[in-house]
Amino acid sequence: MLIFFILFFVGIIAGFINTLAGGGSTLTLPVLILAGIPSPMANATNRIAILFQNSVAVQRFYKHQKLEIKNIRLITLATIIGSVLGALFAANIKADHFDTILGFVFLIILILMLIPHHRKARNFNLPRQIEFIIFLGVGFYGGFIQAGIGFILLATLNLVEDFDLIRANAAKVFIVMCYTIFSVLIFAFSGKIIWKYGLILALGNMIGAFLGVRAAIQKGEKFVKIIIATAVIIASLKLSGFFELIGL
Repeated sequence: MLIFFILFFVGIIAGFINTLAGGGSTLTLPVLILAGIPSPMANATNRIAILFQNSVAVQRFYKHQKLEIKNIRLITLATIIGSVLGALFAANIKADHFDTILGFVFLIILILMLIPHHRKARNFNLPRQIEFIIFLGVGFYGGFIQAGIGFILLATLNLVEDFDLIRANAAKVFIVMCYTIFSVLIFAFSGKIIWKYGLILALGNMIGAFLGVRAAIQKGEKFVKIIIATAVIIASLKLSGFFELIGL
């Protein structure tokens, strides 16, 4: 019961920051692994929470007219194709190999998050073929690892579209919801998902997503920027091992 409570509570936090920024899976994956789940199965089980979380976020953003699906149909398709390939790869990888790759990926995410980014007005348009290839790669990563995909998608959407942070987050949760449907199916058929943990975590993530969208709509882009900055700092400290160093 204690691990269920921890999963639910962490799910609320993860759902909130995933909806407004990213990095929530860097919190939920260690908790699932702490529960005794091998890392490949933790990676798969986490997708249940991601799917429900983003379904709630999509509905809320759409209700508030912040989601523009027409402009992101092509990149969503590319991301779905990439995610299917990534999930198939993840479903068939050995646990020790996955641990090595996950550690390396987390290191890359940390480096990327520490690099300062400055938003600039776009004065160019990428060819559709290039956009497709970029999001194919983003989708592969999302299907394979998932952790940190929010940061990657926000940065990539900023490259190819002129969204403010609220609309970029709305597009992000829609894309993640779409490709996660296929990831969940692949992991479910491969027997990688532990449903009781995934559904408890999903309940927390859904509440966090609901609160996240409401906060974004009511408080505006400045608030979202604060959440993103906070999420980046926390994720960076987590991935650098700072919390373990101080005994947390």
